[in-house]
Amino acid sequence: MHHPNALRFHKFSPGGNTTILVTDPVPVRLRAAVAAELMGEHHVHAEQVGFVSLAGARPRIDMMGGEFCGNACRSLAALLALKRVLVAGPGGLMSGEIDSSGVDGPLPVRVVLTARGPDAAVRMPLPPVAGNAPGGKDASEGKGAPYGMNAGAGNAAPTGNAPPSAPDLSRMVTHLDEGLALVRLPGIAHLLLDAALHPFPEAWRDRARALIDLHGLSDGPAAGCIWHHGPLAAPGITPVVRVRDTDSIILESACGSGSLAYGLLRAASGDGEISLAVRQPSGAAIRVSVTRRDGQTPEAWIGGAVRHVASGTAYLYGDGAA
Repeated sequence: MHHPNALRFHKFSPGGNTTILVTDPVPVRLRAAVAAELMGEHHVHAEQVGFVSLAGARPRIDMMGGEFCGNACRSLAALLALKRVLVAGPGGLMSGEIDSSGVDGPLPVRVVLTARGPDAAVRMPLPPVAGNAPGGKDASEGKGAPYGMNAGAGNAAPTGNAPPSAPDLSRMVTHLDEGLALVRLPGIAHLLLDAALHPFPEAWRDRARALIDLHGLSDGPAAGCIWHHGPLAAPGITPVVRVRDTDSIILESACGSGSLAYGLLRAASGDGEISLAVRQPSGAAIRVSVTRRDGQTPEAWIGGAVRHVASGTAYLYGDGAA
C-alpha cells in the first residue's frame, strides 16, 4: 500500500509508559501535530512520542515537545541494543551514549538483553554543582555507576532537611510546604506531593494544571505532579505530566523522571545516596540509584524492563478522525 504520509516506528513499553519512537525524519514544526495523531486511541496509541535520528555522531531522540524523558531514552537504548548498535561488554552488558532533547551533553546508557526482553538503564541529567560547567566532563562522564541497582536496602527516612554532606542535592530539591517539594531537572520539573497529606484528586487533570501554573512551571517544556505514597521500603508514585508544546496532560502509567525526582527527595533528606525500586501505576517498578560524589554533581541512574511491543509503518491523515 502506498501512502503519501507514512512513517516507520517502534513502540516500546518502559515500565508501562508506552512510547512511540519514529525513525523517519519529521520536520520540527510538524512534530507536535504528528505526535498528537500517533498518540490517539484510534491510531498507534501511546503516552508519548520521540523522534529518533541515527545520522549524527550519537543516536539522538527529540521528544514531541522538546522536553527530556528518561523512559523514552531507555526505549531508545533498548532499540539500539536490539539492533546491536551498542558496544558489547562482559556478562552480556551493552553500553553506549545517546543525545536527547532538553539536555546538553551525552547520556550514557546500559542494556542487558534478557529472556523477557531488554533491561535498559540511562544516566539521568542533573543540574551541575556550582563551578561544574553544563556538558563538561562531570556532566557527561558515565563511569562509576553500577548497572545493577539493589532496591530498598539501607534507605534513610526523610527528615525534611538535607544534611551538610549533600549540599548539591539540597540545591535540586526545594521544600515548598509540608508534604510538597519541587525538584528541577534538565528539561522537566516535578512537584512532589505526599499523598498522605495531599490525596490524589478525582479531578486530577484540573488539579495538576492548577499546581503547575501556581508554582510558575507552565512555561517550561514539561512539568509534572508526582503523588508519592506507600512505605519507605516499597514506595509508589502516581505521575501526572504536562507537555507544553502539545498541550497534553497525561496520567502516566510510569514516569522515569518522576521516579528520579522522588529518589532525589529521599536522598536529599538522608545521606545523599539512595537505591530503591519505585512502583508505578502499571504495577512495574523503576530502579532509581543516586550516588553522591564529593564536590561534584551526584550520579543518578534509572533502569528496568523495556518491552518492545510493536514495529511497523504508521499512516497519517492529519484530520484527527478515526
